Amino acid sequence: MSLTSEEKDNLLKIIEIIYGYDSQFESYKNDFNESTVLVVEKAITALIQCNDNMKTLVSGILGGSGFIAKGWLKKVIRALSKELKKNKIKFNGLACRSVAAGNWRSAIIISTY
Repeated sequence: MSLTSEEKDNLLKIIEIIYGYDSQFESYKNDFNESTVLVVEKAITALIQCNDNMKTLVSGILGGSGFIAKGWLKKVIRALSKELKKNKIKFNGLACRSVAAGNWRSAIIISTY
């Protein structure tokens, strides 16, 4: 199953929250797919484990669920994109963001092939 244009746009917005604007990610947007969603989901899950603000936000969107099952991002991609943009979530520390960014950047790009 491929992503809609809107899902690709929202996924790019979510990626930009983690990495900031990056023309390389934007150039891959049309190639975003289910694999990209899964990799970004793993990156966000890593951030959630490191960051209380992200945990609170995602748990709230998922209806207070403390357990995040595989495939959650595809279900809430629009809502998460809007909330991240609206709330301008700030990660607790540079360490969380740097680790997640460093560990998942290449995987996100490779997922588009």
